[in-house]
Amino acid sequence: MKQKPKDLIVILIIYLIALASAVLTLKYVPTTDMLWKTALAVVVATAVVFVFSMIYKNSSVFDPYWSAAPVFIVFYWLFQTGEPDFLFKAIWALIIIWGVRLTWNWILRWDGMEDEDWRYVNIKKKTGKLYWLASFLAIHLLPTVFVFVGLMPMYYALQLEVSAFDSWLALFPFMFTLTAILLEKTADDQLRRHIKSGKGKNYRIQTGVWTLFKYPNYIGEMAFWWGLYLFAIAVDRSLWWTVFGPASITLLFMFISIPMMKKRLLNKTYN
Repeated sequence: MKQKPKDLIVILIIYLIALASAVLTLKYVPTTDMLWKTALAVVVATAVVFVFSMIYKNSSVFDPYWSAAPVFIVFYWLFQTGEPDFLFKAIWALIIIWGVRLTWNWILRWDGMEDEDWRYVNIKKKTGKLYWLASFLAIHLLPTVFVFVGLMPMYYALQLEVSAFDSWLALFPFMFTLTAILLEKTADDQLRRHIKSGKGKNYRIQTGVWTLFKYPNYIGEMAFWWGLYLFAIAVDRSLWWTVFGPASITLLFMFISIPMMKKRLLNKTYN
């Protein structure tokens, strides 16, 4: 067996251990508040993955967490609130599609335990001996917090009953979210082909959806989280205040992810 498949099996085992740790936390944590139970469970799961990141000396072990965690978090919320409405099952189906697609894209681009995200390598160079503290706080814990906050509109929406009228109103958020997933998929597929062709070393991608938007993959990702928010306010307009969820994700991309990418592109030489 080649090394990458072996490393992917290791990643799977790590995440199964993290999931088991989260389930045990949900079962035994001394609180009945579902939101706090979930928060503690996701932090425990993050800590477990972080330990394995240290063991394998590669923070990219944490990369699939962003796309995997929401699937299980919303599943837990969905079936803790009784028999879920069809609308919420449809939303969860979209989250599954998004999560599986994004994880698959990571699998296609990741080359195994010897491959670490360039952003983490840069952080390692800047922080030196303090790298693992920086890794836990910035690479592991911070994204966990953003994912959890981004799901807040869904948490509060799941506590409510849905009327037939609201179900029809949710048709637009459903199509909006599906379009966001398709945009991100298209952008990721085109970028992956561009890199695989060898042109990525000398030429910025300027084909397909990349001619319409500068960062279509990031736009698709941000739009996905806004789609979840639109679902929430379709269920109950009084949930408008949960806008801090998608807004936080947007700020993450606008002030951290996109500036880092711009700086990386400026440091490259293009013909």
